[in-house]
Amino acid sequence: MKNSRKAKQYYTLLNRDGREVQIDLNNYKVTCVKTHKRKSFYHKYLYSLILTKYDGNIDTFRETYVSREAGPNKQQRQVQQLRAQIDRTRARLASLTERLASIDS
Repeated sequence: MKNSRKAKQYYTLLNRDGREVQIDLNNYKVTCVKTHKRKSFYHKYLYSLILTKYDGNIDTFRETYVSREAGPNKQQRQVQQLRAQIDRTRARLASLTERLASIDS
């Protein structure tokens, strides 16, 4: 009978101390902070996710990962985006009003 083995895919990431660590991301499972469900990822996708969203820090990823399931839905994201846009517009309007007042005086 043939014994199967799981392949290893080691990647170099940073830990919270800023030191490099070698981690096997193949078959790696992480727990969502909100739902407490374990989730696995394809190793290349996971490596890219950690590099881009978590600045290559594996400890930050482990401590703050929130799955899509626990995150805001499409409507909630749109509400957040619109509120942010309104806040930026109000700040811009206040800035322009101050500029106009300084020019008039």
